[in-house]
Amino acid sequence: MNSTRGDLISPEESRTAARTKPRRRTGRPVGLMMPALVLTALMFLIPIVSTVVRVVGDGGSGLARLFETPDFAHVMFNTVKWTVGATIGAMIIGYAGGIVLRAKQLRLTGLWRSLIMVPWIIPGVVGATIWRWSLSTDYGLVNRYLMDLGIVSQPVHWLSDPSMALWAVMVIQIWVTAPFVVLMVSAALAGIPEERYEAARLDGASSLKMLWYITLPGIRTTTAVASLNLAIWALNSFTIIWVTTSGGPAGASTILPILLYQAFQNGDDSLVYAVAILQLAVGAVLAVLFARTMRTDLQEQS
Repeated sequence: MNSTRGDLISPEESRTAARTKPRRRTGRPVGLMMPALVLTALMFLIPIVSTVVRVVGDGGSGLARLFETPDFAHVMFNTVKWTVGATIGAMIIGYAGGIVLRAKQLRLTGLWRSLIMVPWIIPGVVGATIWRWSLSTDYGLVNRYLMDLGIVSQPVHWLSDPSMALWAVMVIQIWVTAPFVVLMVSAALAGIPEERYEAARLDGASSLKMLWYITLPGIRTTTAVASLNLAIWALNSFTIIWVTTSGGPAGASTILPILLYQAFQNGDDSLVYAVAILQLAVGAVLAVLFARTMRTDLQEQS
C-alpha cells in the first residue's frame, strides 16, 4: 500500500513541528520604533543642518574670522590641554579608586562607593560654586589649610592667576568625572576570573606584574570607553569653567564652549555658528571612535 510522508507523521510530531517552525518576520517591530527613530533623528539633524546652512550661507566668513582671531590658537591650545589633562587625571584617580574598592581588606564597601559617587551626582553649578568658594584667595578653605600645614606661606591665587587658573578648574573637572571611572573600573574588575590571579601567585608573579599582565588587559575595553566618554564630556564642558572663572583671567581658561558663549553674548551669530561647526567636527571624530570601541566591545562579548 502506498503512503505519503504526511500520513506517517503522528499528531504529536505535527504539533512539535508547528512549534519549531520559524515564524515569518514582519515589519511590525520596526514600525513601532519608527516614531521614536524619526523624532530622535530630527532632534539631532535639525540643529546640525541649521548650523551647516548658516555657516555656508554667509560664505564661510564666520570661519575665516574665527581662524583670524588673535586668540584662536590660544583657545585651541587651552581646549586640547583641558581635554587631555582632565581625561588623564580622571582615569588615574578612577583607576586607583576602582582598585581600592575591589580590595578584600576594605570594609564598608557600599558606604565608600556611595560617598565616591557624590561629586558625580550633585548638580554641576553646585559643585563649581563650592569649589569657587574653597579656592578663593581671601577666604578659601584650601589656602587656609595649606598655610596651616606650612605648605605655602601666603594665599595662592588659584582662580585669578593666568598661569594657574586652567589647572585649578581642571582639578574640579577631575573631581566631578573620576567617580564615573571608579564605577566602570570596579565593575570591570569584578569580571576578571580570580583563578588568573591565583595561578600568577603560584608562579611567583609580583603585584605589579599581575596589574600589568592581568588587570589592565582585562579591562582594556572599559578603559577605552571610559576615556572617550571623559574626552567628550571635557570637550563639551561649560558649567565648571563659567561658574568659577568665566574663561578668565585674560582668557587663560577659555576653551571652545566658553568662546561660543562669549560670541553669543556679543550677538555675533556668524562666529557662534563657526565655533559650533568646529566643535561639532571635533566631537564627531570622538563619536566615531566611541562607536567603533562599543562595536568592538560587543563583538568581544558575543
